[in-house]
Amino acid sequence: MATDARQQDATPRKRRIQAVDHAIDVLECLARSSGAVGVSEIARQTDLSKATVYHLLATLEDRRLVMREPDSPTYRLGWALYELGSGVAESSEVSRVARPFLDRLAAETGESVLLGVMDEDSVLYLARGDAPRGFHMIAAAGGRSPLHATASGKLLLAYADEEKVEDYLGHPLEGFTPNTVTDRAELESQLEEIREQGFATCWQERELGLCSIAVPLRDHTTLPVASLTLAGPAGRLTDERVEEYLEPLRTAAAEIDALLGFNKAVVA
Repeated sequence: MATDARQQDATPRKRRIQAVDHAIDVLECLARSSGAVGVSEIARQTDLSKATVYHLLATLEDRRLVMREPDSPTYRLGWALYELGSGVAESSEVSRVARPFLDRLAAETGESVLLGVMDEDSVLYLARGDAPRGFHMIAAAGGRSPLHATASGKLLLAYADEEKVEDYLGHPLEGFTPNTVTDRAELESQLEEIREQGFATCWQERELGLCSIAVPLRDHTTLPVASLTLAGPAGRLTDERVEEYLEPLRTAAAEIDALLGFNKAVVA
């Protein structure tokens, strides 16, 4: 027992580094901004002093995490952040395996293709494939969307554990368009339907004019680890054409599943 106590005492206690917290606050402030931002505005948004913000920006600029606009005292995010983010995506097994299939599926269907994973209370898009007639939309690689208002998010939520679903549904569901499902009972019914049919749909629930269909990607654990989604304009991607889009979507998903180690016979 004495030995166990000494080992426990020797375990380092987690301690937050305030300077790191402040640096992240600055980066998040820049990430939320549509353009370059000055020291005063960053200080206002982060509740930090101008002097602190100035010194943090100088350090971040030296490390290429932020960049200063030419002939202007304003800053924006730097390319080093993109390099770090790309490294995260590349290190993800599902992203590495699925990447070659995204542009192929986009070319085959003529619609945009998204690879998403659940990250806390949102769907995080790891990669995107675009067809020549690609449709402009908010979702992009590195972007996030709410779980309840996208096909990707609803699919991932449908297969999440009960505790996660209960926690998410325990909070108000934000409406983004008149079609967003904000009623808990209605969303629970949709999640059950998704589990039964094996795919999710979104009919202009996040963006007006944009619809999507998503299917799960599974690995050797047989559990869904990501979503593969087709997204396109409401005039093309309609309820009447769901089966037409599902066929190539499911074919690509099955190929990715096989490379991830999913054995369909195990769950058959």
